[in-house]
Amino acid sequence: MTRRGTGVVGAALVASLLAVSACGSGPDSASGSNEVRMLVNLTDNLTQEYWNELVQPFEEQTGIDVRIEGPTGTNVSETFSSQLAAGTGPDVIQSIFPDEQIAPELVDLTGETWVADTPMVDTYAMEGKHLVAGIGSQAQSLVYYNKTAFEEAGIEATPQTWEEFSDALAKLADAGYTPLQTAGQWQTGLQLQQLSHPTVNTLHPRWQSAVSAGELTLGQVFQPMFERYATWIEAGYVQQSDVGLDPSTADANFIGGKVGMYPLGSWLVASIDNAGELPFEVGVFSPPVEEGMSYPGPQGATMASPYMVYAGSERTDNALQLVKYLVTDQAAIESQLVQDGVFRTGTAVQTSPVGQEIQQIVDEAPELVAVGEGAGDTRLPVVGLNDKFTEITQSLYTGTSPADAAAELDAWAEQNR
Repeated sequence: MTRRGTGVVGAALVASLLAVSACGSGPDSASGSNEVRMLVNLTDNLTQEYWNELVQPFEEQTGIDVRIEGPTGTNVSETFSSQLAAGTGPDVIQSIFPDEQIAPELVDLTGETWVADTPMVDTYAMEGKHLVAGIGSQAQSLVYYNKTAFEEAGIEATPQTWEEFSDALAKLADAGYTPLQTAGQWQTGLQLQQLSHPTVNTLHPRWQSAVSAGELTLGQVFQPMFERYATWIEAGYVQQSDVGLDPSTADANFIGGKVGMYPLGSWLVASIDNAGELPFEVGVFSPPVEEGMSYPGPQGATMASPYMVYAGSERTDNALQLVKYLVTDQAAIESQLVQDGVFRTGTAVQTSPVGQEIQQIVDEAPELVAVGEGAGDTRLPVVGLNDKFTEITQSLYTGTSPADAAAELDAWAEQNR
C-alpha cells in the first residue's frame, strides 16, 4: 500500500469510549492484567506510530494498555501461526481472515450485538459464526480512466456492457493512448478477476460454493473472460510487453496520462492523491456486464482491517473491548478509512474527487461479493488460485487458447482439491 498521512483520532471519541469502557474497563477478569496485545500489519501508511495514536484514546478511557506488535515473520499470518505453536498467541489479530485452520483458535463474536452491523460480516461468516469484524471494505472491481483521453477519443459515457467496453478500447487506440494498462507479477491475473466480478457474480451468485459443490467448474466461470482478453491482446489493446512491467510502473504510466483505462482496486487512490496535480482528470467506474444484465453489477470487495480475538487469550474481556472500539467508534472508523484508503457504505470521509466517485460506486453496488478463493463459507475447494490464475492469464500472451486456458484451470483445481 502507498504511504498516506498519519491520522489523528480526536476528542469526538469520548462519548462512545465511555460506552465501551462501561462494559468492563478495569483489569481483565480472566487474568488481572490491564494489558492487551494486538498483532497488526505494518505498512508505509499503517505505521507503529499510527497504530499507537489510534488506540491512545481507548487506553486513556479504559486504563487498558494496548501493545502493538508487528510481524516477526514474513507476514501476520505466518507470525500468528508461529506464535500459536509457541503458546504465545496475541490477544487480537488484525489483517488476516479466518479459515478452517484458524477458526478453532478464535472467539465466536456472534453473540456480541455490536458485530452485526459491521461491514461484510455475513460474507465472512463460517457455519453461521461471526469470527471476524472489520471497519469497511476495499473495493476490488474498479476501472480508473483518463477523462481527457475519453474526450479526445470521442467516448461520451463510461461503458456499461462488454460491447461498449471493447468499442471504447478501439477508440482509445485510435486516439493514440494505451487502451488498457496492465503489468506483470500478481497484477495480470488479478485485473482480469477484478473485471470479471460483476458479470460472474450475476451469472453465478456465490460461484465459489458452486465450484466446491461440483455444480460448476472454474473453467466454465472464467472462459468467457479469457476469450475477451485474448481478443484484446490480438488487437493490441493490451500491450504484450506490459506483462513484464512492475506494477508500480503501470501505476506511473496511468498517472502520467499515457493510458485510457486501468483496472485496479481502491488502493490506487492513495497514489493518485499523492501524485499532486495531474495532466488529466481521473474518473472511475464499475466494470461492465453482459448485455441485458442490470448495471452496475455486484462489486468485488474484501473486508478492510479485519480483527479477530484469540480464543486462548487470558484477556478476552480487554480484547473484546478493544475490537469493539476499533470497529464501532465513529472517529476510530473514519481515521482508519482515511489512513488506508478504504470505504464503508454510507460513510463519506474520502475528500478527493476520485475517492468520492469510489464511495458512490460502493454505495450504489447491489451487493459486495467475495473475491478470488472466497470468504467465510463461500470458498473454493482449493487454495492458491491467484498465483495460478495469473500464470494462466499470462499464457494467453504466448498463444494459449482461451479453451486451453480454461481446461488448464480445471485440471489444476482437480489436482489440488
